Amino acid sequence: MDNSTQYDDEKLMRYIDGEMEGEEKQEFEKLMAGDVSLRQAIENLQLSKEAVMQYGLKQRVSGIHQQMMKELKAETPVKSISQVRRIIRYSVAVAASVLLIFAGIEGYKFYNLSPNKLYAENYTAYELTTTRDGAATESAIAKAYREKNFAEVIKLNESAVLSINDIFLSGMAQLETGDLSRAISSYQVVIADTKDNNATTLKDAAEFYLALAFLKNRDYDQAIEQMTAINRNSSHLYKVKFSTGYINRVKRLKWR
Repeated sequence: MDNSTQYDDEKLMRYIDGEMEGEEKQEFEKLMAGDVSLRQAIENLQLSKEAVMQYGLKQRVSGIHQQMMKELKAETPVKSISQVRRIIRYSVAVAASVLLIFAGIEGYKFYNLSPNKLYAENYTAYELTTTRDGAATESAIAKAYREKNFAEVIKLNESAVLSINDIFLSGMAQLETGDLSRAISSYQVVIADTKDNNATTLKDAAEFYLALAFLKNRDYDQAIEQMTAINRNSSHLYKVKFSTGYINRVKRLKWR
């Protein structure tokens, strides 16, 4: 498949920069999984992006080196002390250039941070597993959620007597539709209800999505606290989702 015709660079860069969300990101990753040339195009663009960031450093250092060699060749042998001073001066200039480029790269990363990008980077849609036996009865909310009818899930949430599983799925539907405050409340109910029982899977999932809901809602302190607790829990199902580096990037958002 020729990705240059089917996908423009802007769409590929949106994926690389973490700007795709929800179903669009899922569909794009499905295409990537079955398309070697598309994966190669993504990899090439990523390498190109990194090369552009490094190019400025190489050009700067190369220019300083050429100027140093030109001036040293012009020196007479009796001026060895002057040559040493020039070498030191140019070495400092190279070091300063490296520091300047590094600061520029870090500044670029800092100012391009956003809660939406970090959210999209870690978000994975919650998928219901198949029922364990043919006799199992699925709730109306679970059925609507399985069909990705999030509006119906929210509607049923307002009129039905809910199980703890239904409350969790309501939270997922609220998160999917951008109703962050209600999603946060739903996850907190689930966590409180499962705290003293053996529903570890549901509790861990609620804690994970609660952290992401806090992040997207720009409640950074709560997000950091929740993510840190998950990161420090060696048995948590979502521990790998919140690395120290990821949490540090969330902390940087507070400084924006």
